[in-house]
Amino acid sequence: MGYRLFVFDLDETLWCEDLEEACPYHGPFQMKGHHLATCATASVRLRRGTRQLMRSIHNCGGICSLACRGDAEVCGELLDAFGIRDHFFYPRYGLMEKGEAILEVLKEIEECLGVEIRPDEVLFVDDAPANTKEARRIGAATLLYGRDVRNLGELQTLVTMNCKTA
Repeated sequence: MGYRLFVFDLDETLWCEDLEEACPYHGPFQMKGHHLATCATASVRLRRGTRQLMRSIHNCGGICSLACRGDAEVCGELLDAFGIRDHFFYPRYGLMEKGEAILEVLKEIEECLGVEIRPDEVLFVDDAPANTKEARRIGAATLLYGRDVRNLGELQTLVTMNCKTA
């Protein structure tokens, strides 16, 4: 079965945070190179290979989205700073359960694009076992970042294999 929708978490999956304080961080962010955005209380590093992974998914006809518990405004600012916001369709932010967020993304894709994607055609990638469990509950396939895939290069290989079998 080929995946048609790839949904990612952000924090500790597509990027890593280094917080100087225990409070939520916010911009403005300053870029230091292509992979590091900093603000007064945090540094956020985009994992190497993220841009290439997104391009590969799109080149294979896949759709990318996000299900992240982060603040929509802060995440959007960081996605813009990294130049990758346009890679993600109908992202979901906030405290919603990941399975429900995926179902909302599927509904919006069908309503806006006229494309019906079943939950079993979704691959969800997150670093938290509770979140992958929730996504499996609705029928999505999941990968636990750090255990099932150790880096984005491994995920890139899986996407490439998925593209050839789809």
